[in-house]
Amino acid sequence: MLVELDIRDFALIDHVTLTFHKGFTVLTGETGAGKSIIIDAVSLCLGGRGDRELVKSGAEKARIQAVFDVDGCEDVFTLFHEVGVDIGEDQQLIVNRDLFGNGRSICRLNGLTVTQQVLKKIMSRLMDIHGQHEHQSLLDQGRHVGILDAYGGKKLESLKKEFQAHYQNITTLKKDLERLGTSDQERTRQLDFLQVQIEEIDEAGLQPGEEGALKERNEFLRHGQQIFQTLGAFHEGVYEGGEHPSVLDLLGQHVKELYQLAHLSKPLEAFSERAEEVRINLEELCRDVRSYHEQVDFLPEELESIQQRLEQINHLKRKYGSSIEEILDFRQSLQDEMDELINSAERYQQTMEKLADEEESARALANRLSKAREETAKKLQKEMVTILATLNMGKVSFSVDQQTVEMKASGMDDISFMISTNQGEPLKPLSKIASGGEMSRIMLAFKTLFARIDAIPTLIFDEIDAGISGRTAQVVGEKLSYVSQNHQVICITHLPQIAAMAQHHFQIEKWESGKKTNVGVNILQEEERLQELGRLLDGTVTDITLQHAREMLKASQSIHRPS
Repeated sequence: MLVELDIRDFALIDHVTLTFHKGFTVLTGETGAGKSIIIDAVSLCLGGRGDRELVKSGAEKARIQAVFDVDGCEDVFTLFHEVGVDIGEDQQLIVNRDLFGNGRSICRLNGLTVTQQVLKKIMSRLMDIHGQHEHQSLLDQGRHVGILDAYGGKKLESLKKEFQAHYQNITTLKKDLERLGTSDQERTRQLDFLQVQIEEIDEAGLQPGEEGALKERNEFLRHGQQIFQTLGAFHEGVYEGGEHPSVLDLLGQHVKELYQLAHLSKPLEAFSERAEEVRINLEELCRDVRSYHEQVDFLPEELESIQQRLEQINHLKRKYGSSIEEILDFRQSLQDEMDELINSAERYQQTMEKLADEEESARALANRLSKAREETAKKLQKEMVTILATLNMGKVSFSVDQQTVEMKASGMDDISFMISTNQGEPLKPLSKIASGGEMSRIMLAFKTLFARIDAIPTLIFDEIDAGISGRTAQVVGEKLSYVSQNHQVICITHLPQIAAMAQHHFQIEKWESGKKTNVGVNILQEEERLQELGRLLDGTVTDITLQHAREMLKASQSIHRPS
């Protein structure tokens, strides 16, 4: 429900804060006092279009903030999750709408900036404004079938749920058929293409880790001649010598000389030992170099073979993956696809049989659903006409138009609520009703019928009293009070019969201060309510109108109030 509405720099309003409660609330005021401004502000919070002219003169922007208690509104929590709106433990939704003088607009839900469309989608689940077409959920023909089903109660809803389970199966099976539904010619073509790819990979005989080893061997062979020459020169110079003594011979001579002096001091003895270790290590190194040198073969044929193999691997990588491992994984996916294609013909036939069974079951349920809707529609038509008659619309004709269509998620019916507000005129869709007052009373009739099943928590009625008075106004007030047992009802009215039924009463007033015009809102207490009801009764407050107002308030106490 709506908890608080804060309006700043909007139209003629400097700053107004309204605190709302459960049950039935009315807003009254002189003609032109600014009641429509309040509705315009609420409309912005519901995602309505903002006009830059609504920004108060001299202000940079207008700001409207609405606070909603969403505890128990389970059907809207999924939408909160989808758009990322965080609802805290206080279960409150804070809606901010900033309207700038340049026409720019910003929408926020609990601080999260959202688009106007997202705001409209979410707020349509929390509030309806009746009397302004853009917020009348019952004018959306696409929702009529759901409304009729809800009116039909658990039996109809259960039947619909059973049908939708089969319809969901049909949707899934059709998707499977799209995946499997390849012609024999196309299937053969795909199998041939897959087989060519698999054979190309298999013929290569790829091994995990092979590429790294080949690259290492390729690099070695590319420098094979240099390696062979360097090792040979090392062994010859260090071990063999030639025209000149080898490094090892020279080192051996110096080691011998140190050894002859080793007995003269400890350091000389240590030098001699270390020099001998160097000589032995160098001699072992030379033997190892010679052994490796004898094994080095520079084979151009091997180098060419390795490079051809690497090119083959690179060719496959360009087609099937960035590494041998990825190519082998891709090969497995090709095999899986092949296996599925081989089996797809049989699976296609099995799926077709399942689909036929599901469609038969769904069609039978859809027919039962259509009959149940037909019965429900008759009941709805009868009760709507009865209620509309009590709302001074006795000449209204109401009908539920039911057309058979192709099977869809809701069944095989298109449902449209049709109405004629004048005797002799043809029935038309609800959306064609022009009169705001008529539309508001029609909506009130619906809300009276659906008071216990409609999930929208807050209902605002504007122009509800257009063209009515006397006993009809009394009945309208009683209907609003009845609806407020299950919804928060906010109504703008000029009629005392309606205002007296409310539990909470706001008075909207306009005044001039210097060259400025301002609009304000007052919450009325008992004596102030009497004064306002007296004004509504006769335009002026007298002892007689005050007495009449007391009687009206007293009589309204007999109406059941929501807790």
